[in-house]
Amino acid sequence: MINKISIKAELENLSLQKAKYFTLPFYFDGKALENKEDKKEARWGMTLLKAGSMRFRWNEKNDERKKLLTKILNEQKKPVCSGNCSSSEGKCDCKLKVLPVELIHSKIVVEAKKEEDTKNLQADGIITQNPLLVPTVTVADCVPIFLYDRKKKAIGAFHSGWKGTGIAGEGVKKFAELYSSEPEDISAVIGAHIGSCCYFVDKERADYFTKNFGEDCISKAGEQKDGNETEVASALSYRLSLTEANLFVLKKAGIKEENILVAEDCTCCSKFLNGENIFGSFRRQAAFLPPEIDAEARSRSMTVQAAFVMMNV
Repeated sequence: MINKISIKAELENLSLQKAKYFTLPFYFDGKALENKEDKKEARWGMTLLKAGSMRFRWNEKNDERKKLLTKILNEQKKPVCSGNCSSSEGKCDCKLKVLPVELIHSKIVVEAKKEEDTKNLQADGIITQNPLLVPTVTVADCVPIFLYDRKKKAIGAFHSGWKGTGIAGEGVKKFAELYSSEPEDISAVIGAHIGSCCYFVDKERADYFTKNFGEDCISKAGEQKDGNETEVASALSYRLSLTEANLFVLKKAGIKEENILVAEDCTCCSKFLNGENIFGSFRRQAAFLPPEIDAEARSRSMTVQAAFVMMNV
């Protein structure tokens, strides 16, 4: 059985409605992989709307992003010394480092052994076995996906837009090729993204997803799987579930259901009890803008979240 979680409920239960980010555990064999004194497990996380935009481009500066991500990493337990410190005085300067790429809505996955390995690269997935590196992508309705092989100590973060659906399977392949990972040892997380409640598509895109990712990811607008009728949104007549599409990909890649965690929150419509939106969202914040607004301006109108995975060493 697939594990499910509500980020909204987790934050409200902990009175973290004003938080700028969160981290949560992976699941294996139906149980949360919590840290113990003798066993450190990876965690995944995302920034929230209150953090502001975590937009990333190699040719741009984003001081707020740098400030917050540095704060997040500094709040983690100091990593075990790598033995390769560069300090001239013999002092350990080992620290966690953000590992970014510039996203292009592809299925390209890159590996990094050191911080410089992703510099100036364009891709949509990052994997590593280096415990000091924190693979980080950005999302705003697209799907953040995370992988963790607790035996091989490998982690990965992936940006899965509709064009890039399938990148999770590429990540599993890379784990196998580079780290000799077995699918049954890998834990996967499908993070918060736009839900089928808010994602309407035309017949062409519906047919594409049905053909490539199964019938469960598409339903007619005006119909819900529980039988309740809803209104059709604009001229688009199909609902797309990126959750179901990515579950199709993960299970086809050999990931066991009991090792998968799904965040059920919708980035477009999930709100706290006080009515505040929790996540940034392209469709809520930018999709309605007039057609004369170009793609770059639309991109700057939404609050982009950073989605990251880290080894707790």
